[in-house]
Parts: sequence; structure tokens; C-alpha cells
Amino acid sequence: MNRNYPLRISIIGAGKVAKALCRSLSLSGVEIVEIYNRTKIEAEKLAAELDYTKVVDRIEDFNTNVDAVAVLVKDDALESAAKLIPPSIKRFHASGVTDREVLGEENGVVWPIKSFNSESANDSLSGVPFGVDASSIEFKDTLDKIVKCVGGRGFHAPSEVRDKVHLAAVFADNFANHCLALSQQILQDSGFSTDLLHTLAEGLLSGAETGTSFERQTGVAIRGDKGSQQKHLELIKSFSNSKELAEFYSLLSKHISESHNTH
Repeated sequence: MNRNYPLRISIIGAGKVAKALCRSLSLSGVEIVEIYNRTKIEAEKLAAELDYTKVVDRIEDFNTNVDAVAVLVKDDALESAAKLIPPSIKRFHASGVTDREVLGEENGVVWPIKSFNSESANDSLSGVPFGVDASSIEFKDTLDKIVKCVGGRGFHAPSEVRDKVHLAAVFADNFANHCLALSQQILQDSGFSTDLLHTLAEGLLSGAETGTSFERQTGVAIRGDKGSQQKHLELIKSFSNSKELAEFYSLLSKHISESHNTH
């Protein structure tokens, strides 16, 4: 095996996660040997950014002289894609909620706890926590090397651990981001600049860094200001999707109030 590179990895997929991982691995000196994607032109675009990377027409044709194949496709497509990989090749996915066993053969997981979107696609993975698990100690060592190559912080994450951390991540990123998007929509519809909430958003980050988000909760819900909450609900009536937004506001306010009263 060619050891001019510390590792040789092939990739299935050319989406946001595949692009981010390929770029970080390539910059760290890992050889991206081959790429397959259902839409070949996307694989060709990604390969063009990398050195000496070949695009293959079929997963079955992957070069077996690699350390692993990264299966970076949608969760529902992981099992069907993995079945096409030559049996002798070790494989891993990057899903936070899918069992590694769906990959069959010798398998593993390298899950970056990071949101991959159009703005973050080119971000460095340095410092990002990675949940790692594998079907053997030897393969876990390989996956730990992958994390180390991109500057990540690996931790042992069998399925029961990843499930809980992923649930927490949904609240921390997906749900919190949705709330921020709603706030920006309200400002925009009212003719205001979204940067009015910049310092508030920074405060959320501060709570995330120190683990004190519960203690820093403020607002009309925790104070039980019914009059202010009713005024908000009246204002919501002027916006599109007002019924759903009012229900969401009321549900969150109720949950905040009850959570803090319990404590």
C-alpha cells in the first residue's frame, strides 16, 4: 500500500458533508483515491478540487487498496449503497442516528457534531467533536486517525451515546436556528434590520460555551407576564402562518414557565 499518504480513503457521495470532509482530509495529506456519486457531474466537480482523485461509474468498481470507504449519503440510502462496496473494504458513515451495522462487513462511524450548510461548507473541521465507533479495535484506530488528521476531537460514541447526543444537537442547532429564522422573519416583515438581534444571539453562544443556558433564561414566559404574552399573540395575528406561530409561541412559553417553576 502506498504510504506517501498517511491514509487512503474513497468516498461515496458529493453532498455538503462529503465536500467538507474531502477538503479537510485532502489538506491534511490524506489521499482521496476515488469518488462515486449518483450524479456524476457533482463527483467530477469535487474530484477537480482534489489531487489525483478518480471518479468511478460504479461503487462495485472501487479500488480495494484503501484504508476505508466513507459512505456519505442520506441515512435512508446508507444500507443500499454499502451493499455495493466490495466486501473486503472497510466502510464508515457520518450519521448521528443510524446504526453502523447497516453498513455490513467491517464498519464504523465518524460523526462530526457540526451543521453543514451553504455557509459552513468550507469551514475547517479543526476542533470539531467527532463521535467515533467501529466494529473492531483496529478499524477504530483508523477512524481515530481520520479525526486526528482533520484536527477534530474524537470521543467514543456507540449507538446509545450517539442517539442521545444527536437529540441534544437537534435542540441546540436545528430548533434554535429555526427560532432565530422566525425572529429574523418578524423583523424583516416589519421593515427592521436583522442585526438588531446580534448581541442577543451572542448571549446564546455564551450560554452554550459555559453550559449555563438554563440559568440565563429570561423573558416574559419565565416571569409569568400574561399581559405581555397576550400582546405578543395579538401581534402574531398580523403575520403569515399566524395560527401555527401562535401555537408555537404558546407551547414554548408554557414549557419555559413550567420547567423553571419545577426547579
